[in-house]
Amino acid sequence: MKIRRIRPGDGKRLAELLYSSVHRLCAEAYTPEELEAWAPENMDPRKLSRSLLMNAAWVMEDMGRPVGFICIERDGYINRLFTHPDNVCSGVATALLNTALDWAKKRGLKRIFLSSSRVGYGFYLKNGFHVCGVERVERRGVVFENKVMERFI
Repeated sequence: MKIRRIRPGDGKRLAELLYSSVHRLCAEAYTPEELEAWAPENMDPRKLSRSLLMNAAWVMEDMGRPVGFICIERDGYINRLFTHPDNVCSGVATALLNTALDWAKKRGLKRIFLSSSRVGYGFYLKNGFHVCGVERVERRGVVFENKVMERFI
């Protein structure tokens, strides 16, 4: 497996990965309406690609197939970290998180932060994050309550 920067042509495959990750890994924690609001079936891969390319973003591939991706903004906000359902607990998310941490350290950031779903919460706790707040986010008319988490580096 290798990690590389995201490129403009990655949008379609990353949209498929994001959809699969949300709908398979989060199905027990969220309603069908919440899952569709979070990751709609008709997600625009060009819009996702543009959003990722505006920030620092990496994809991990296994034999050319994306198995996870992460995106971190200039201020240290991790706005996406997704793993393919077939690659959960295989070190993909941790390796991607470490890549983003290294990037943040090289830029002199002292803190990274994120808004965690119910499903990601335990992963972030295990990786040194702590809760510093709660945030309500609206996606396509559905309101989610996420934990705001941070880690000092």
